[in-house]
Amino acid sequence: MPLIRNIQRIPDLIITLLLWVYFIGSAVVFFLLFYMPAYFFAAKRAAAYQYLNHMHMKGFFAMVRLLAPRTSFQIPKEVQDASSSIIICNHLSYLDPILLISLWPRQCTIVKSTFFKVPFFGCSLKASGYVPSASSEMLGPAMIKNLESIKKHLAAGHNLFIFPEGTRSRNGKLAPFNRGVFSIARYCEAPLKIVYIKNTNKLFPPGSFLFNTRDFNVIELELIGTLLPDYKNGDFSINALGEQVRAIFEQRMAER
Repeated sequence: MPLIRNIQRIPDLIITLLLWVYFIGSAVVFFLLFYMPAYFFAAKRAAAYQYLNHMHMKGFFAMVRLLAPRTSFQIPKEVQDASSSIIICNHLSYLDPILLISLWPRQCTIVKSTFFKVPFFGCSLKASGYVPSASSEMLGPAMIKNLESIKKHLAAGHNLFIFPEGTRSRNGKLAPFNRGVFSIARYCEAPLKIVYIKNTNKLFPPGSFLFNTRDFNVIELELIGTLLPDYKNGDFSINALGEQVRAIFEQRMAER
């Protein structure tokens, strides 16, 4: 019955509104109290902004745990302790990137260039050291300009996380990978950690405004592979590396 289903979703609506009020409200507070001073006075602006992003998102997921107790999180230590690595993930929900930001005080990622045009938000992305990319090509001119900063970021013990599909999956299956991800890895000579994300789409599905808080759900992050490619080998192939990573994901997904 549509009426009964709508009534049952009222708690989802209330919790969704509370979460977004917190998310936006805390962003305003962080902006006024911390982001603005960091922009003008922090000696290492990107580091300061990444830490503030981390604290903001950590607070958001604390609210999720409080307001949606039927949702739990399983994030193993080996994922949280990752360092100096390119983290390659599947992509199910808008929650994926902010969940990863909540894990590491220092983090970098690739963001669609259109988001950099959004007032205030785009300025914050740039100040955080996040890297713009055209939706059609991960390794565009903007990326080439930023490769050295990414390399230094990784060398300092921090992580770059990337979703090679470029967009959220609508059916749980992997979309085609953007090969630019693996060009970045080769340039930086970085190890790859392959992280499988599960069930974020059950909490916040693509195309939905409401969080689904009524169902019992376990959001999991699992380290399913670590690769140390020999980038200097004459036989090294970006395409072959991409296929190897894809095969690891597909094998894990087949086990569901």
